[in-house]
Amino acid sequence: GRPKEEPDSPPGMATDEMAKGEKPTVEESQLQSAIRCVSLASGIILGLGVYGVLQERIMSEPYGEEQFTTSVFLVFCNRVAAIVFALAMVAVKGESYKASVPLWKYFAISLSNVAATWCQYEALKYVAFPVQMLGKSFKMMPVMIWGILISGQKYKAMDWLIAAGVTGGVTAFLLTGETKSKHSSKDSSVYGLLLLCCFLACDGFTSTFQEKLFKEHKTSKYNQMLYVNSSSSVVSFVTLI
Repeated sequence: GRPKEEPDSPPGMATDEMAKGEKPTVEESQLQSAIRCVSLASGIILGLGVYGVLQERIMSEPYGEEQFTTSVFLVFCNRVAAIVFALAMVAVKGESYKASVPLWKYFAISLSNVAATWCQYEALKYVAFPVQMLGKSFKMMPVMIWGILISGQKYKAMDWLIAAGVTGGVTAFLLTGETKSKHSSKDSSVYGLLLLCCFLACDGFTSTFQEKLFKEHKTSKYNQMLYVNSSSSVVSFVTLI
């Protein structure tokens, strides 16, 4: 009356069945990652596209007979909106609201951040929006220089060659193509290009110093976003008054 024992599975069968069961899960995970990557990239492109169109409309197009002139007010509004978003994301992600970095470092970033954004907006009065976007390709060289000065980073000869090649190509385009905004004179476009140079220098410092804070203080991205934009709103508000 002893019950029959089930025959053992041949060696390797259980492992094969487990592998077969896990394979769809791995493929599904890869598909989900790919969809998420495409969605995020599309969101960035769409967001920056809308941002760029509105930015150019505000800064370069006349309102009747008047032109929008207070670029720093636009910077202030931008930072206030970013603060609201950062507050919400800190709450959603359960991050700390406490500053984990000395406040003077946040203000150092804020000064360069406000200066960079002001130059970016102001430049649109004098140069075309595509020129401004292309001019940002110069950013590689300033970031590398700031990386050496701030973080002591070292770059290979190939890195410098790539940066020089991109910089040379963009320079050739700017020297041979149309650069001025449709509502500005040709002479004023030179001032616009100088503003772009100032933007690149300040923006390069901002991104490099932010990266340094992430490494040294292990701060979360939304916590840093909250404090950088809060400091920037103070700087831009003081500039306004």
